[in-house]
Amino acid sequence: MRLASTLLASGLLLSATLAHATASNKELEARANELDSRLATVERANQSLVTMQQQIESARAELRTLRGQIEEARHELKMMQQQQRELYADLDRRLLLIENGAAPTAPAAVDGTAPSEESIRAADESGLYGDAFAALKAGRYPEAVRGFQLYLTKYPDGPRADSAAYWLGEANYVQKEYQAALVSYLSVLQKYPDSKRAADAQLKVGFCQYELKAFRNARATLEKVVSGYPGTEAARLATERLTRMDVEKR
Repeated sequence: MRLASTLLASGLLLSATLAHATASNKELEARANELDSRLATVERANQSLVTMQQQIESARAELRTLRGQIEEARHELKMMQQQQRELYADLDRRLLLIENGAAPTAPAAVDGTAPSEESIRAADESGLYGDAFAALKAGRYPEAVRGFQLYLTKYPDGPRADSAAYWLGEANYVQKEYQAALVSYLSVLQKYPDSKRAADAQLKVGFCQYELKAFRNARATLEKVVSGYPGTEAARLATERLTRMDVEKR
């Protein structure tokens, strides 16, 4: 009888222990599921932040490109205004000759002499660059590529050669022709190291390397931008891209 009581008590104790263990396991499982859910939420939020950062970087890059185009457009406008003033001066001279009974000669400079080979070359150089840049501003990127290529073929040492090489890179970059863009940006650094476009060109070299998945080279290039051009917009954008690469573990 005593043995039966002992066995019954042991059975009840074992049942209670099993019930408690089952309850504990369910509680732990519920907590684990809750943590999984919270972790998934954090991961989605992190991905959203990365996507948002990418959009911000893209918008900033586009803004910088637009500002560069505005700068170039202002320069071209000044040149056009100067050419217009020269044209009006020449027209006034021709009208004066007609009024005085003298026949105007063939196209001439303001001082009455025939246009020199140098002035003709300068007008052609300016026209080629202006047409290519106008195509770029209008979003006619293939036409812009052809125009800047023609300019660089005819005037590799022209006064706008460094800008033409840079904008050729930009026209290719927006079309996602990253290898061609990379070649153009590198040419700015190699052929025109003192160009005002050097910092932006090196930044875009890093961006192209990133798009081409050469992440180690991209990181090295962007770090050079940060150290070589401190305090510039290019350095700031390079830092942002490096931060993004850290998040992406690249």
